[in-house]
Amino acid sequence: MKIENKNINRETWLNLMIDKSVPLFDEAGFKISDIRDKLKASCSVMVGMRKSKKFNAIGQHLPTEWNKNANHELLISPVLEDEITVVGVLIHEMVHAIQRHLYGNDVKPHGKEFRAIALAVGLEGKMTATTESPELAEKIKKWVSEIGKYPHNKVNFDGRTKQTTRLLKLECQHCGFICRASSGAINNFGYPTHCGDEMEIA
Repeated sequence: MKIENKNINRETWLNLMIDKSVPLFDEAGFKISDIRDKLKASCSVMVGMRKSKKFNAIGQHLPTEWNKNANHELLISPVLEDEITVVGVLIHEMVHAIQRHLYGNDVKPHGKEFRAIALAVGLEGKMTATTESPELAEKIKKWVSEIGKYPHNKVNFDGRTKQTTRLLKLECQHCGFICRASSGAINNFGYPTHCGDEMEIA
């Protein structure tokens, strides 16, 4: 049934898409419905975007310990406006939420547990930057036909001034290994990896 509310906002749209996505997880054996009331989605810039690679991220899951109600905050970047991509990113962040719920903090963010869940719900490709399988994309198109288009226009950050001279300190989130690189090198070659994951700005 199509929702006719023309005044639907971005947050409501995203949370309706969470409802549409929950059965994908439950039917695959990852019962995200158990924490549905803790999943809170919003269109937002990424936490830490001013000083780290999070500026380039298009989605982010904030840990439950970051808020008093133990919610899983799922942030969707305002640079996105295509509905299939938006929902694909939302589902990616839902994978982080159920992974954290089921396995705690002691597994890799995009390790084997994440991969098993992601593939089961229709994501594919590199696990740090998943894409939607053709089957999942078709499901999302159907959901959009029922709920309506994403009520958001892309925000353009291309004019943002970048610092290019100071060496940036990078740290492995798993073992604490530290190195330094210029922002120019990072822009050209990407973030270095250690212990199987990209390093982050310390």
